Amino acid sequence: MVLQSFDPEDLPQPPFRTDRLVLRPYRPEDAELVHAALDADREVWRFDPGHAPSLHDRRDNIARYAALRGHFGFAPCGAWSNDGAFVGQGGLNPYVFDHRNGTRTVEFEVMYKVARPLWRQGYATEIARFWVDFAFRELRLPRLLMCVDRDNLASIGVLRALGATVEDDWLEEDVVIGTILAPPP
Repeated sequence: MVLQSFDPEDLPQPPFRTDRLVLRPYRPEDAELVHAALDADREVWRFDPGHAPSLHDRRDNIARYAALRGHFGFAPCGAWSNDGAFVGQGGLNPYVFDHRNGTRTVEFEVMYKVARPLWRQGYATEIARFWVDFAFRELRLPRLLMCVDRDNLASIGVLRALGATVEDDWLEEDVVIGTILAPPP
């Protein structure tokens, strides 16, 4: 896939809405709230990134997402309930994919994370589904990837709910790759 920039004027702009959520870019003042909800709880970060991110890391992520938005016209966003409570985050991240034949391509990975008190309520699937639809409808990407720790059964459930083909990662035995192909025109 050829990595390209998208003219923000040609793309819908946040905030985006789903049935239960408002997805909007993070603001610098969101860092402490998001850090407390996603980075301070071991169960939330256990599989990704596998260590406790610091508040400094969270601020860096917020800045990185802003840079991605400036480059591509879209980036991961925070997810809030319709009543304004923080739920989690999700979006599309560029990802360098190593193919078995030795080639590399830049793809987009669907990412999501939900605060633990809100697990098992369908929010991860709702966030991921929004970004899958956005990628295929607005960006016209041919496929999306999702890299998931094989022990993360909840995220594997999200992959299946989205209709992803799930295969072992040939490079990392503890990871599976979910692939979602764009629907035919």
